[in-house]
Amino acid sequence: MQKIQGDILYAASDIVNFLECAHLTRLDLINLDTPLPKDEESEEVQLLQDRGYAHEAAFSDMLATRHQSICDIASQASEIEQMREATLSAMDAGIEIICQATLKKDSLLGHIDFLRRVPVPSRFGDYSYEVIDTKLARKIKTKFIIQTACYSSLLSSVQEVTPERMHIVFGNRAEESLHYADYAYYFTTILARFSDFVQGRQQDTYPSPCSHCDYCCWRTLCKLRWIEDDHLSQVAGITKLQIKKLQAAGITTLAELGTCTTDLKVAKMSTATLEKLSGQASLQLQARENGRRPVELLPQQPGKKGFARLPQPAAGDLFFDMEGDPLTDGGLEYLFGIYFFSAGKPLF
Repeated sequence: MQKIQGDILYAASDIVNFLECAHLTRLDLINLDTPLPKDEESEEVQLLQDRGYAHEAAFSDMLATRHQSICDIASQASEIEQMREATLSAMDAGIEIICQATLKKDSLLGHIDFLRRVPVPSRFGDYSYEVIDTKLARKIKTKFIIQTACYSSLLSSVQEVTPERMHIVFGNRAEESLHYADYAYYFTTILARFSDFVQGRQQDTYPSPCSHCDYCCWRTLCKLRWIEDDHLSQVAGITKLQIKKLQAAGITTLAELGTCTTDLKVAKMSTATLEKLSGQASLQLQARENGRRPVELLPQQPGKKGFARLPQPAAGDLFFDMEGDPLTDGGLEYLFGIYFFSAGKPLF
């Protein structure tokens, strides 16, 4: 999302972000006019970006060995309008592979990894183009489909023919092709929802915790809001569905949950679950009020359960650790580690 000479341009990633969290989109819009404090990208995110660029470059090199004509739009121009014109010129010339293609329609902007020429007639002649997008992942994700569908939609309007397929190249170089027509209506519906939201910019949203929070540049702003509101998401172990049920019962804060009476009833929530959540909130409320972290030992359950199943500690104990690294070139499926004590000193 960017503002150029008073006009706001939206990218495919903005549409994906909107589906993840509407509040993220609202903060992005506010930031265009009133800059907000952003969180720095984590080392993990930076590593993923670097790996992504390397994967894209490697695939570009491979394409260069298979096709007679290839051009990189990013090396020809840097301004959006110049890149768009360079892309149209390359398409008009029939270049087989166009890297970093830039297409635009109204307020929707697409920077596409690759356009590949196919023998299907279009306004350019006896050929047209299809989208190729590179991803580090090893399997398809919904957001990949949305992005490639967005690019294919832009491509349709430019070449005046609908591309039959859109392609995703994964981190292991495997390529998956999807029929654009299978997802066109889905994308059109999503785009309409997104457009309605950004055009009514005064819509109120709340930063409900979601799976995207760890990667969001506004995560600190949202956390401060949760603290200010004493939001139920601060209760350790609570789920989104449990929060909704509690809010429907009139419990909206951690303090209210931690001090609720034993006769409280919450629809579609068992008494045991409510007592567990209330007890956890009570412990956190006590820690907040007196600065100490209270510890509550749960009664021993019949039989050996949980940590009670572990044998008593012994000098020869070995602790086994197994990890994987899917980002390693070729994939690293198993990485073994052993933690043990030698002469009283821990070693890994």
